[in-house]
Amino acid sequence: MSNPVFFSKPSEIRGAGPGLDVVWARLAQAQVLRRHALTLLGVAAVLASPWIASAWPQAGWVNQGLEWLGLGLMLLALLGRCACMLYLGGRKGAELIADGPYSVSRNPLYVFSVLAVLGIGLQTGSLVVGLALALAAFAVFRWIVAEEEHLLHTAFGAGYDAYCARVPRFGPRPSLWRTPQRVTVDLPGVWKTVRDALPYFLSIPLFEAIEAAQDTGWVHVRLWLF
Repeated sequence: MSNPVFFSKPSEIRGAGPGLDVVWARLAQAQVLRRHALTLLGVAAVLASPWIASAWPQAGWVNQGLEWLGLGLMLLALLGRCACMLYLGGRKGAELIADGPYSVSRNPLYVFSVLAVLGIGLQTGSLVVGLALALAAFAVFRWIVAEEEHLLHTAFGAGYDAYCARVPRFGPRPSLWRTPQRVTVDLPGVWKTVRDALPYFLSIPLFEAIEAAQDTGWVHVRLWLF
């Protein structure tokens, strides 16, 4: 979940009316399209990868540095998503969440997801591939955020508008950081976040295997990208 509210049902939101059910149904459909779009992006990237290679020498410091940077971004994304769950998972009911990561960005989970996609793309040793995948993912997230914001405005009205005026959509703006003294942690939710993020790291052996296949001549590179 990416927005600053812990939803389970529209009816749990205080003062929710029938209009919220309509918006909620629209958002649910949009989320399905989002998952399909990201799945297609991932499949397309994997299918194209054997014919694309880094223009930087594989043993060179630029290629290796990009791969290590990508690993660092994936680890940051994992830790960031866990931090978001610390503030989301322990909430009961439905309320605006504007603490921790949500105090500096309205959509920190999507920010960390884009960083993860960038990190995955950098495992090819190509900055162009990493940026292209990250921009494609960002375009999908930017679209779904507009749908979520409509729902949140319908649910919370002026309170959400004030939150939007203070906190950037993506940001982040570190100077806005705030957190309560105590946070109730939902450990199963945190572990689920870790489990869901672990496939990020499968990109490392995947792209190493593709590079090995290219080196042995099993597949022939058609496009070299820096």
